[in-house]
Amino acid sequence: MIFKKAYRQEDEWLAKARQGDQRSIKQLVSHYSSFAYTIAFGVVGNHEEAEEIVQDAFLKAFNALSGFKQSSRFSTWLYKIVYRTALNKLQAIGREQRKESLNDTLYEIADNTQAWDSIQKSEREKYVQQALNQLQATDKLLVQLHYIAEKSIAEICEITGHKRSAVKMRLLRSRKQLEQALKTMLNKEISELL
Repeated sequence: MIFKKAYRQEDEWLAKARQGDQRSIKQLVSHYSSFAYTIAFGVVGNHEEAEEIVQDAFLKAFNALSGFKQSSRFSTWLYKIVYRTALNKLQAIGREQRKESLNDTLYEIADNTQAWDSIQKSEREKYVQQALNQLQATDKLLVQLHYIAEKSIAEICEITGHKRSAVKMRLLRSRKQLEQALKTMLNKEISELL
């Protein structure tokens, strides 16, 4: 029932945004920019580039909003635009810059003043992020779309242009790779503590 309410809200924002209502446009940006950024960063691996990609994608989406047929959800359509824009940007900036940015991200240090719960959460996120970073960029994106953005297989196929069987296979393979990477990292941590 919550999902139907979210769909109706999205439809209302879209209808008003098509009429040029700035508040509805801001609502759409506010609601979808966070995961749009996650997709862009997952492809290019650079914070500034990801922010630029998200801005470009929203501009493209709003400029083409009158042509949006709503055969899919707005978020699916938008994320497809973000993904394609990020792929184009990746070609422009080159692969070497991307590798350096990903390596820098791995070595960010947590703030020592965090509460114990925050530290534990941060550690979990660090291990998950390290495990995700071991996946190929496309596999990482598929996992994020499915498990973080809660996109269906059909929506992921529409966003990425991959076939259904390929998405399912890559998700299955990625889950196994994540499980193995986490087991390896956590076993190493346990043995170092003992």
